[in-house]
Amino acid sequence: MKKLIWVILLAIVACQNNEVDGESNEVVAENKDSTNNKPLVSVVEIKYTSFKDYFHTQGSVVSKEIAFIKPEINGSIKTIHISEGDYVAKGDPIVTISIDVLTAQVAELNEQISFAQYLFKKQQSMFEDGVSTEIQLKEMESNLKRTIKAKNTLLTQVEKGKVLAPFNGYVEELSVKLGESISPMNSICQLVNTDQLFVEADVSENLLSEVKKGDSLSVYFPSLDLQIDDLVLNRIGKIINPINRTLKIEAKLPKIEILIPNLMAELSINHYSKDSTVCLPSRVILKNAKGETYIKIIDQNNKIVLKSIMLGRSYQAKVEVTSPIKIGTLVVDEGKSTVLSGQEVEIYK
Repeated sequence: MKKLIWVILLAIVACQNNEVDGESNEVVAENKDSTNNKPLVSVVEIKYTSFKDYFHTQGSVVSKEIAFIKPEINGSIKTIHISEGDYVAKGDPIVTISIDVLTAQVAELNEQISFAQYLFKKQQSMFEDGVSTEIQLKEMESNLKRTIKAKNTLLTQVEKGKVLAPFNGYVEELSVKLGESISPMNSICQLVNTDQLFVEADVSENLLSEVKKGDSLSVYFPSLDLQIDDLVLNRIGKIINPINRTLKIEAKLPKIEILIPNLMAELSINHYSKDSTVCLPSRVILKNAKGETYIKIIDQNNKIVLKSIMLGRSYQAKVEVTSPIKIGTLVVDEGKSTVLSGQEVEIYK
C-alpha cells in the first residue's frame, strides 16, 4: 500500500516538472521571436522625374466680335430682316430704315445738277466766243462740281439706310420694332460671333515675372464639367489695373459649340516646370522642433538614417527637393512615425 502511494506521488511531481519545462521553453521561444521581429516599413525610391507647378485663377469666356449694332442715320424702321437667334453672315441686311426724305433730296439734287450742267455748257460756249470771262466760266464749273459732290454725299447716307451685319454671328437681342423711329443713339440688336472665343482672366502683378507668352494652361468649366488641356497663353496685358493690381491674360479656345461668352472658367497655368528633378510626396517630409525639414532613409544595413533636405516648390502633394540626394535612395513612407534613427527595419514589398 505504501509503495503504491509513493509511486503516485512521484508521478505527480514528474508531471509538474514537465509543465514547468514546457512553459519555460515557450517563454524562451517568444523572447527569441521578439528579438528577430523588425518593424515593417514601405519606401519611396528617389528618382528623376518631371515637375510642374501651376497657379489657379478664375476667368471667363470672351468673344472678340460682340457688339450692339446701331444705325448711322435717323429714320423709322421699314423692314426687319432678322429674328433673335438667327445666324447672319457678314454683309447680310439686319434692318432697312425708311429713306423717303433722302430719296426726295437726291431727286432734287439731280435737277440741280442738270441745270448746273446746262449753265456750264452755255458759259463755256460764251467764253469760247469771247462774250464771257474766264472767271464766270470757273464759277459755273465750281457750282456744278459742288452740286455733284452734295449728291454723292447724300447717296452715301442713302446706302446707310440698310444696316448690314459687320461680321458673322448670332442675333442675341433684338431691340427695335417695325415702324419705330431710331437714331444713331439707339441699339438695333446685339450680335455675337462664337466662332473664335477666348478665355480671359485677371492675375496678380506678382506673377508678372513668372508668366510668359506661350506658357501652357488648362481650363475647367464647372457648369459644363468640361476640361480643356494643352492651351497656350497668347496674350499678357501691358497695363496693370491700378485699383486691384492685376493684369489680363488670355488664351484662345478651340471651337466647341457649347462654349459661349461670359461662361465662368477656372484656369490652371503652368508657371514653373523642370523636365528632370527630384520630387517626393509631401507625406514623407518631416519637421523637427526647429522647423527643419528632413526625411528618414534606409542605409545599406537596413537601418534608419535621418537626412536633412532643402525643399523647392510644391504642387498637389508633390514637393521638389533642391538639396543634393543620391538617386536610388530609399525614403521611408508608411511607418516613418514609429521608427527611430539607427533602428533596423524590414522593407514591406
